[in-house]
Amino acid sequence: MHFLSDALRQTVNNLRRDRMLWRWSTWKSAARFLFGRGGLIRETYRPWRAYKRRDFHPRQQGSELGVQWLRTVHTYRVAEMRKTLIEAFTTDYAGLKIIVAEGECQLERQRRIKPWLASLLQRGERVVRVRYGVDEDVCNGDHACIRLSGCPTLTIKDNPDPLKVDPVATVIDGCVGCGLCGENAHAATLCPSFYRAEVITNPKWHERLVDGVRGVLVRALQA
Repeated sequence: MHFLSDALRQTVNNLRRDRMLWRWSTWKSAARFLFGRGGLIRETYRPWRAYKRRDFHPRQQGSELGVQWLRTVHTYRVAEMRKTLIEAFTTDYAGLKIIVAEGECQLERQRRIKPWLASLLQRGERVVRVRYGVDEDVCNGDHACIRLSGCPTLTIKDNPDPLKVDPVATVIDGCVGCGLCGENAHAATLCPSFYRAEVITNPKWHERLVDGVRGVLVRALQA
């Protein structure tokens, strides 16, 4: 009710300032907006009356007041989000459709976990950070991933292959590991050049052992 009263007061002030408050066309438009077909009061009178009942409960009101079409998706799962939006626009259900997009802002997340990670590192504990990158040998240089993502850490650099003139995409050190760039590339069926890596600080003894074995195998295959 506070919102409605504030909105009404602001609307009246704006109309008075523009010298439109006492014009017949203004009141005619307001009456149509409030009481006409599909008008605010005409459409909300019954729900408000039901809401004011002492025994009101949304589950007792049927489809007119309850939400029958509800989907919850993760913000950074682009393919799933796209599929849900298409379903919302193409379904035969004509009632209210709600999509709850859950996903923490990555900048806010970094502000939240940065002190915590710093305390872990100071105590010498194991810390895993996720980073994403682009395989230079696979990237075809069309930069569609950059146009779709808009991430400031996804940029371009000179192609290391002297036979190719187009620069390749690259992920710089500011990457926070949200994975949105790779999700976009996968959902749009772009080149499979994105990879996910885990940077481990203060690894355990078995992780050092596995890393050493992998290094030996890689050097043997490259020889």
